[in-house]
Amino acid sequence: MNFKRDILLIDTEFSGFNFPKKHDLLQIAAVLLDKKTLKEKKFFDTYVRPTNWNTRDIASMKINKISWEMVKDAPPLNIAIKKFNRAFPKNVIQAFYVGYNDKRILLEAYRRAKIKWPFDYHYFDLWALFYGVLAKNNQLKSKKDFAGFGLEYLIKKFKIKINKNQMHNALVDCRLEAEILRRVIADGRGSL
Repeated sequence: MNFKRDILLIDTEFSGFNFPKKHDLLQIAAVLLDKKTLKEKKFFDTYVRPTNWNTRDIASMKINKISWEMVKDAPPLNIAIKKFNRAFPKNVIQAFYVGYNDKRILLEAYRRAKIKWPFDYHYFDLWALFYGVLAKNNQLKSKKDFAGFGLEYLIKKFKIKINKNQMHNALVDCRLEAEILRRVIADGRGSL
């Protein structure tokens, strides 16, 4: 395997989808993966102090399990974005798992922090890769997931051990997604 650039796998957690009007970005995490080995070279993880805590979406909070205790002393959005911006090289391929909301919210967070988006506009959506591989192998079998699979399905399929209470922690999810990517790529046949 030889990607052209290192891969920056990014995940966020938020208090709802209506950011920035009603909801907040609550956590930013990323792992930098080596372009040849996909081994983790560096990571970043921070919570973000919310400004709209009282309007958080209960369903979102049930999924991410982020409490006030976890975010009350966290840096504000502009400081968190500055730290994230300094953490990694910019000549990377961004990657997300179902990246639409992560990318949209990060772009808005950069705008609010008055920092120009430093990365190229290209990004790699791991969900799309996994979906294609599963479809090719007739493995879109999960009845509870909209598209026939989800991250939990892949974790079970690859027998990756994880404490279920850690799911939807942004850094934990980045590392899980990286491990699944390594296994899919290592197979060489594009199978799961």
